[in-house]
Amino acid sequence: MATIPRTEAPRVGRPTTVPVRIPDDNVAVLDGVPRLVERARRNDREAFGDLYRLYHGAVFRLARFHIGTGAEDIAAETFLRAWVALPRYRNTGAPFVAWLYGIARHVVADERAARRRVEPRAEPPDQSTNPGPDERVGQDDRLALAMAIARLPEEQRRVVELKFLIGLSNAEVAKAFGKSIGAINAMQWRALRTLRRMLADR
Repeated sequence: MATIPRTEAPRVGRPTTVPVRIPDDNVAVLDGVPRLVERARRNDREAFGDLYRLYHGAVFRLARFHIGTGAEDIAAETFLRAWVALPRYRNTGAPFVAWLYGIARHVVADERAARRRVEPRAEPPDQSTNPGPDERVGQDDRLALAMAIARLPEEQRRVVELKFLIGLSNAEVAKAFGKSIGAINAMQWRALRTLRRMLADR
């Protein structure tokens, strides 16, 4: 898994503070993002660093939910690919993080494929590093939910991930889909109903 090299992409490091002021109103935040994106498209590494610190948490949350261990590598690869692809980015009115989400989903899929190709080790795992009973239950619940979300119809899955993992509002999800808020509300309701049923049946 690649990381952001200092000679090819901005030095962003782990997020500690967000230089872009974040008011309570998410719309006000988004008003400043297009300017950062445009500066980053012109090879402004400081602006890209601001975008990284603003959205790293959302990308990391998505990666950790689907991958678990190695989520930081997924996030780093996502932003590396975003830096490379930024000259081709076009503002369609959807939140910029929805574009990052699309890249992150591809990185997650690549990582899953790579892990499937790895042969399991012949020797038993080190028991000292195995999770305890409580931690194992948490992992099992996360895996069950991730598998259930993966079984949803494509649009419903994207609504759930954008809303509950990336953190968009229904209005922002609607912009990402080019649909009405009512249509997103309906998809979200159907997705949650299906997830409840699948988890109850396991």
